[in-house]
Amino acid sequence: MPPRHLVCPLCKTLYEFTVSAKTCVRCGAPLFTIYENLEHILKSTLIKAKERAIQGLGVWSFSELLPVRFIGRSLGEGWTPVVKLEKLSNALGVDIVVKNESRNPSGTFIDRGTAIDVQAAYESEFNSIISASLGDYAISLSMYAKRYGIRVTHYIPEFVEPWKLYMLTLLGDAVIEVEDYLSAIKKASKLAAKHSHYLSIPCSPTVIDGYRTIVFEVVETLQKIDWIAVPVGDGVLATAIFKGLNEIRETLNVDTPRILTVKLEENYGKKQKSIETVLVELSGGITKNIIANILKDSVKYVSIEKNAVFAFAAQLAELEGVVVDPVGVASLAGVKVATELGVMGKGERVLGVISGSPSKDSYVLYKVIAHSGRSTPIYRIYNNRDIVYVSNVQKEILKILYEARQCHAYGIWKKLVSLGYSITLQTVHHHLKSLVEKGYVRVLSSNGRRVLYTISELGEEYLDRELGI
Repeated sequence: MPPRHLVCPLCKTLYEFTVSAKTCVRCGAPLFTIYENLEHILKSTLIKAKERAIQGLGVWSFSELLPVRFIGRSLGEGWTPVVKLEKLSNALGVDIVVKNESRNPSGTFIDRGTAIDVQAAYESEFNSIISASLGDYAISLSMYAKRYGIRVTHYIPEFVEPWKLYMLTLLGDAVIEVEDYLSAIKKASKLAAKHSHYLSIPCSPTVIDGYRTIVFEVVETLQKIDWIAVPVGDGVLATAIFKGLNEIRETLNVDTPRILTVKLEENYGKKQKSIETVLVELSGGITKNIIANILKDSVKYVSIEKNAVFAFAAQLAELEGVVVDPVGVASLAGVKVATELGVMGKGERVLGVISGSPSKDSYVLYKVIAHSGRSTPIYRIYNNRDIVYVSNVQKEILKILYEARQCHAYGIWKKLVSLGYSITLQTVHHHLKSLVEKGYVRVLSSNGRRVLYTISELGEEYLDRELGI
């Protein structure tokens, strides 16, 4: 049964529950659902949940604790395995188990939230959804919308990895590329309001409640651990974990673990404003880190550089045979940092949430291998196999980037024209996207519609091997 009310966790403003309510109109914070008779519902639902899981209900095992009227259509999300990592525990001096969210249908925890959000849209008789995201959320949303025959239009920043756009194209939904994430949020919100479409964004109350089912699945483990380590992108997962732990603590009167949030620094491409900041700007509130304020007294924060994450991903694969996207192991890499800083004591018990299917991006895999110290076999692979086709125009683009070190598409186009190539700017954009996907070119930054490109280490090695540059 849907809750009757929502509450702002910052300013405590109460709202009547509706699926269109996303954030607090006063301060812009994500809203929390309030369930009546929560203690009774929580206890009875947790008792029935495992039996329901055996029946294949996924996150719908906790249907009474979700803000919808009926059980939705599962793709097998939820009830991901909890695995003890003995070798890594010995290496770091803490007792580590992981909740492996890469086992969800799209490879991320996001499926827990979109499964609920699409059901909410369906129950409210929407036949179309408008979304704004950085890619992974959009893919998951489209997967679940297909189960209901609901159309989705995605607003996506233009620097998003090509493979995500290909996946969305495969799913058959409309994709509109815009300058950046702020533009995506604004345009999606405007279109949804104007034409009465359902707006799906990661910080919706329905999505938060779906994410928090991670906590319910490990309720028997909570009193056996000291920390839950969570990666922080937009901060919504950490907020959902916080909400779930509070509900467990207040209704079952048990101690719950502390939260360690791990922020990955120096992201690829343009550094985007976090979603909470964007939503405050849209609602007219004061720009600030809302989610940090919600969590400030309940969590510890550490940050980690991307190179350290690559190195840790390699260590995790070698020690434990666990291979996920490097960004997805940021939580465990943060545990290492936390022990080094003394935030986490030796021998403490940690549950790390990891997420993201193993990367097939050649550049990402190369970086992981390079940080493992085992890059020599890569040269044998390249010498023995022509695994990537690069056209003559793309070779010229690589040479231009090698010489210029960084350049916009327009500058590359002008240089190609001066070299005698008959080519359009649009075609140059196509070649650049292809080279980014192959791992030979990286997006250095994005400023409005102008994307700045640079050649990657993999691209330099290709030129050295093929052209002797």
